[in-house]
Order: sequence, then C-alpha cells, then structure tokens
Amino acid sequence: MALSRMAWIAAGLLARLLMIAVLAMTVQSRFANRVHYDFKAAGYNNDLQSYTYAVVAAVVGMAGSVLQIPVAVYLLCRSKRMTPRSLILDVSMYADIVVTVVLASGAGAGFGATDDVLEYVKHGSRWGDDATQDLVKYYQKGVIAIVFLLIGMLLSVCATVVSTRLRVRAASNDDIAYV
Repeated sequence: MALSRMAWIAAGLLARLLMIAVLAMTVQSRFANRVHYDFKAAGYNNDLQSYTYAVVAAVVGMAGSVLQIPVAVYLLCRSKRMTPRSLILDVSMYADIVVTVVLASGAGAGFGATDDVLEYVKHGSRWGDDATQDLVKYYQKGVIAIVFLLIGMLLSVCATVVSTRLRVRAASNDDIAYV
C-alpha cells in the first residue's frame, strides 16, 4: 500500500518532533549525571570530551530539527495539487543528512569513549572500591545519554528517508512537467 505525500510529510514531522524530545533527554540525562567523590581534586577529570561532543551533537540535532519543522508544516499546509519546489526539498534533504552524520559520530564517540574508560576504571583504578564503583556508575549512567543520542540518530535517519523520498517524488514530477 502506497502512502500519500501528506502521510510522508506527517511521518517526517512526527520523526522530527520525537527526535527533539529524545535529544533533549540526552542533554538532560548527561547533565544530571554526577559523581559523589571529588576526583578533580585528586587530579582526575571524569568529564570526557566525547560526552561534551555528544551533547554538542544533540544540540545540533535539535537545532536542525527545529529549523526543519517550519518546512514540514509548510509542506503539509500547501495545496495537494501544488508540488513543492525542488530547492526547498534539496535543502531539507541535505540538512537531514548532515544532522544524521553529526548524531552518528556523536553516538559512536560516546560509546567508544565510555567503553574504553570503563575498561580502564574496572581494571586499572588507583582508587578504593567505593570511588571505583562511583566512577563505574557514572560512566554506566553516561551510556543512557548516549543511547538516547542513538535513538535520536535513528529518528534522524527516518526523517532523512522521508525528505529524500519527497525530493525524489518532486524530481519525478518535474521531469513529467518538462516532457
């Protein structure tokens, strides 16, 4: 069963709105994660640069979605008989691709760094058992934020598929109009 153009646009809008919510949870869960011990006083910085990059990727993803929502609403409100201009859909598609790549790299960096640091803390920790367990819990909670980022990236892939499909349909309509 083929979906109508309006259904594709509505699906893309829904994916973008869900992506904003999930990426907001990424940022919130990252900043709510704390350790009980003062590791900075001991010369250890437990805030990973990869977590900072993941938060920046989430903010870029939210900004990209916020900028795409007016385009989706515009496309929803347009008359069914009028096909959208290809330029609008080109910009939308390429913006979705950029956001997807940024979110994917943020998720990869977050998972990789968390895995490496957890291995170090579990097997090479110079602190007592309580402090080591505090760090392990901190990094395991950090994975939650990265999982939200991964879900946001998957929703961004869905939005990219929708914008690409709309772009291809508009291009085929342009070809028919010139024949």
